[in-house]
Amino acid sequence: MANLVPRTRFLLAAAAAALVLLPTAAAQAGGSGHGQPGQQTLWRGDFDGAHAAWSVQTEGAAAGWRGWTFTQRDDWFAAAAPAGVGCDPEHDRPLDQRCFLDGRQQFSRSRGVLAVADNGVAAAKGAVVDGDHPVNSTLASPGVPVAGKRAVELVFSSHYRQAHKAVGRVTVAFDGGAERELLRYSAARVSANGGGDVISGQEVIRVDVPSRARTAVFRFGYASSRPQLFWAVDDVVVRTPLPALPRGAKPVTFQVLSDIQVEGLPYTGGALDLLRREAPAAKGLLLVGDIISGPREQTQEQQVQEYADVSAAFAGHRLPPVYPAIGNHDVRSRVLTKEQQVANFLTFANQWGARIDKPYYEKVVGGVPLLVLGEEGGVPEDEKQDVSDAQLAFLTQRLAYWSTKGKQVLVLRHYPFEWTVSGTYGNFYENGPRDFEIEAIVGRYPNVIFLSGHTHWSPYRRDWAARVVTPGGHRDGYTAINTGALAMEFAPSPEDPWDEDSATDRPESPAVLTVAVYEDRTVVRAFDVLTGEQVNEIEVANPR
Repeated sequence: MANLVPRTRFLLAAAAAALVLLPTAAAQAGGSGHGQPGQQTLWRGDFDGAHAAWSVQTEGAAAGWRGWTFTQRDDWFAAAAPAGVGCDPEHDRPLDQRCFLDGRQQFSRSRGVLAVADNGVAAAKGAVVDGDHPVNSTLASPGVPVAGKRAVELVFSSHYRQAHKAVGRVTVAFDGGAERELLRYSAARVSANGGGDVISGQEVIRVDVPSRARTAVFRFGYASSRPQLFWAVDDVVVRTPLPALPRGAKPVTFQVLSDIQVEGLPYTGGALDLLRREAPAAKGLLLVGDIISGPREQTQEQQVQEYADVSAAFAGHRLPPVYPAIGNHDVRSRVLTKEQQVANFLTFANQWGARIDKPYYEKVVGGVPLLVLGEEGGVPEDEKQDVSDAQLAFLTQRLAYWSTKGKQVLVLRHYPFEWTVSGTYGNFYENGPRDFEIEAIVGRYPNVIFLSGHTHWSPYRRDWAARVVTPGGHRDGYTAINTGALAMEFAPSPEDPWDEDSATDRPESPAVLTVAVYEDRTVVRAFDVLTGEQVNEIEVANPR
């Protein structure tokens, strides 16, 4: 089995996928009576408890894992693990390259049950896959009602490794008619995958609906004659597209950056200039944690000086009010108490206009609700991860309130949740007890855009943002976005498939975001600070 995808390859693939749109909230949580959404979900085709709606046809002899298979994500990983090979990075060094699962584990946006066409696992389980016994398998949706629609969007999560001569196809057929190809993955550069891999990607395909058509059947076909590699699909949605943005529409805008630390200070001036250029009328600068480096032996004088260094980098720039979230580097000194460090954070925040008295708070900025979460000082020992019960109650109450008002809400927290955005498949990002509780609350509300830092993974990647559906949460999920970092960049570890490492084999790509909240949608754009170029964009429908 091969090693992880080379970093240069995933950068090229991600760059080719710039301007990818994400699936969005089709309705507000609980239904608030504020009218129909600007974007309507027509059908959800995820595989958790609903895979019976799909049909599978595989040519040739039947065998386990040969052709499209419905499987729990973790069962898929276990099936791909090599037998008789030690893959524990704490005890088995160096790790055998077969432990790297050919990048299967990098499907960050996957949860629960997936549909997988995996010739590598099929061959390992005894299936014969070669030129005389190729795999040709089709996964077909039921008829999706499209009557009266001029166009729909097919949205799905896609994790694809390009095997030699393998072909993945997505087609549509209306009312039992001929199939029309919508997307093709292959080794050809003109294919949608650019001839390479699609790592934890999101595909959004606009499909024009013929006049008088009533139903559409979508098919995912996979053909390969090699006993290797795979295509995994999850979270299939058919929805109506948003209309074109009206000319002259004026949004409420925000600037966003995170993880300055010490390493990011040289990029801070350029980042602020770029944000000023792209969002000159911004109502706020959202600073998503790790303002300082915060060495573990840092004294009060040293911590205050680090904040002063950041303030010096801010000086001379025309900034809107700064609304920061507290990060782990902001409170990791073993010399200072948590209370002292929180006080230093608050002093910095208020110096730049936040006007807050604790690390979790609410602001309504230009009519847009902003909720900021973070670690606290003085939290009782039975309240975990330094997040108090009071903070959970605050989050619960405020999200419920804004749902009744039909408002898109920006939620800032330095830490991401596991299995959401880039890199969060890794062991380092496993949820703690409070993380599960916080995400369970957030997951009830599709009108939440959750902005996190901490990972330092680049927004060049396809899974820099994701729609996340939580167990027991709203069926449309919430939107999670990785804000990138100004400090050093991280990427998959070359030594451990469940870890990460600094991306030292190529120039760093410090990144910033802008958020533009329009009447019917929110547009988030990511920019490379070194080049000044936009590298990605998502569009999220607002509740209406």
